[in-house]
Amino acid sequence: MRKVSINIACMLALALVFSCQPKKQQLAGKPVTLESRTIQKQKGTDCDKQPDSLRTDCAIIDFSVPKIQGAGAQSALGKSMNAWADKFLIHLLTWSDYPEDEPSKALTTVDAAIKRFHAIHDEAEGSVSSGQFIAACTHGELLNDGKYLTLMLDGQSFAGGNRGINEVAIASFDVKTGKQLTWGDLVKDKAALLPIAQSKVQETRANAFKDGFKFDKEEPFALPSSYGLTADGLVMHYQSDEIYQLGGATEFTVPFSELGTNLKVAAPIAPAENTTADASDIYEVQGDSLVIPTFEIEVSNSPKAAKALKGKKASVVVSAYFAGYPSDKKDGDSDMGAMSILTKAIKLTGDNGIARFEGLKFSKKAYAKLAPDDKDISVAINVYSEQSTSKDNLLDCGLLEMKASNFGNKRYVLGCKLTTEQQKDDTNMDNPLACYALPPAEEMKRETPSFLVNCDSVGNISFADNPMKDLDALKAALRPHLKEWIDRGAKELPGMETEGCMMGNGGAIRDMYDELVAEMTGKSKPKEMDKADEKIAAKKGSSEASKSKTSSGGKSTSTTTKPGTKPVPSKNSVPTVTLNEKGEITLNSKKVTLDNLRKELQNALLANATIPDKLDLTTIGQTGMGMRGEVNTTISEAIAGAKWVRKKAAIAALNASIAKKLATATQLELGSYQLSGNFALIGAKPKQADGKAIDYSKTDYAKEAKTATFVNNVFGLLRYQDGAWKVLATSVGTSKAPIDTWVKSYQVPKAISGKAK
Repeated sequence: MRKVSINIACMLALALVFSCQPKKQQLAGKPVTLESRTIQKQKGTDCDKQPDSLRTDCAIIDFSVPKIQGAGAQSALGKSMNAWADKFLIHLLTWSDYPEDEPSKALTTVDAAIKRFHAIHDEAEGSVSSGQFIAACTHGELLNDGKYLTLMLDGQSFAGGNRGINEVAIASFDVKTGKQLTWGDLVKDKAALLPIAQSKVQETRANAFKDGFKFDKEEPFALPSSYGLTADGLVMHYQSDEIYQLGGATEFTVPFSELGTNLKVAAPIAPAENTTADASDIYEVQGDSLVIPTFEIEVSNSPKAAKALKGKKASVVVSAYFAGYPSDKKDGDSDMGAMSILTKAIKLTGDNGIARFEGLKFSKKAYAKLAPDDKDISVAINVYSEQSTSKDNLLDCGLLEMKASNFGNKRYVLGCKLTTEQQKDDTNMDNPLACYALPPAEEMKRETPSFLVNCDSVGNISFADNPMKDLDALKAALRPHLKEWIDRGAKELPGMETEGCMMGNGGAIRDMYDELVAEMTGKSKPKEMDKADEKIAAKKGSSEASKSKTSSGGKSTSTTTKPGTKPVPSKNSVPTVTLNEKGEITLNSKKVTLDNLRKELQNALLANATIPDKLDLTTIGQTGMGMRGEVNTTISEAIAGAKWVRKKAAIAALNASIAKKLATATQLELGSYQLSGNFALIGAKPKQADGKAIDYSKTDYAKEAKTATFVNNVFGLLRYQDGAWKVLATSVGTSKAPIDTWVKSYQVPKAISGKAK
């Protein structure tokens, strides 16, 4: 949703022209101090699988709604706001606007709605759509003048089926009473507002009307359900389904001048635009100046560029140009419209390849000239060479342009090559090569920065502003940068930080990075993966067991495990996590810190044959709620991470077995993954390693592939034992796994048979 603009000068001018314009009120008091109330949850076995379109078992909830800071949350206004926001969140989770119309679905709390959302997801049982369950919400503030408070919620939801919902909720509240203002509170005559609203719809969606759209006579035009009071007028937001077949949401603002005497309340007035009250959200305020967030630019030269620079005794210059867009166009550049804030150039000499931009300031006067809805200035980075004997630039370097709210406390790596040099690999030199999270200023000299990876609300990951297809792509992007640190003999390698990543997603990224570090430094990988890899490798040299035809026309095969043999389960020892009143954490009686609890607990869980869905935290004495919450979140991350590692190993084991049977390198497109005890039942569609379809005419299944009952599908039954997955049986070309036979032959728990697909 676009932000509603505030233009006081324009509104004052209108007040002089239109005598019917209602008299402006003065500011009624201090604005309400708001903060965010967040709810973040995820449920499923493969929430960390990338890309998100391939997930088959993940439900993500990511809500952020406004609340009054401190004790004000329990005031009449606070309670009214919470009730309004909760109703919208319940709607996103249940798709029910009017619970009274569906008594069986009536829900009054967000927690109850979350349970239903998860229950609906669980019923999907691994279907493609169940990997894309999401309910998300962000919020904004449209008016906050001490008398009235207008808020906006922007939500989206998908819970299976053919479509999702994207809706906006807008509401205005009387700050003193807490009442949510209705149309009856805002205007004297709703009917008189209808033709104005209809005209605004036509004006806003002019192209649709040019294409022949007409209002439906059988669907009477009405005022929208989302509306509110702003400094400009009444904002109205029609959801996509409120005006039949218009195709998309429609939003506009009716100026007070067009409302005349129909406006029932005194038109509000916004604070003066030259205030810097909101500056601290991005900048540090120092007297009459604002301090731009600190950031660094690291220059990475190609071998040829480094040699040429040294030979010509040339320096590298990193120039940062800061600019913003002003309210008055006269203050901006005649061509681009941007207003210059400042320019800072740093010359790099010798072995120094990092330019640190720190302590840069600009005046509050310049800040006041910026447009009220865009106080976030931009920086454009230009890297070039400078030499005393020539004015020619030797370098062709990557570019970077970002907002101040994004570049603070980060280090971006830009690649440079000679202007005459051709890039031999597929590296995109125009984009940043890497991104680090800078340590706090006081720790800068003694602490190594960490790589920084970002996640969005649905789990998509990016590194240095470049989207990553999956964790393997992220690993490939990190590898050359980690190699540079190792090659130059760094005593300490960078760590890994994530931003915006939910629970298990961040844990999976850190696990992947730990594996990469172990691989590149020669240290052993985690036992879980070592043993799985050893078993898979051993299977490649072993002979296949007997094959038998299935009733559906495909083939079912088993490994050398004898049918009827009673499985020997691995011993389970449930880890114990304890928190005492001093904030000390122990794992199985061993002291751990909150920072290493996730890794230690995940390794402890992976030592078991089965991984629990939940692990209770034991507390001793009076422990703080905040600390308990952090420890419980870390426990959830460890469980999700352990399950992800276990699942990844199971799919790899089955893929190795299927590749041998089809005599070609393969990859599996997961269809279902079901667990029961230490058994796993996997259903998937095989493809060649390059993503192309399997040519069954060149396999042992050539004859069966010609029949009508053969399908491009495989099933595998696996058992986790002695630290690795063992493939017990497979079925190729069948639409249904021969689960009844497998249950009898391998003593599989009957519970798994009801889950087979």
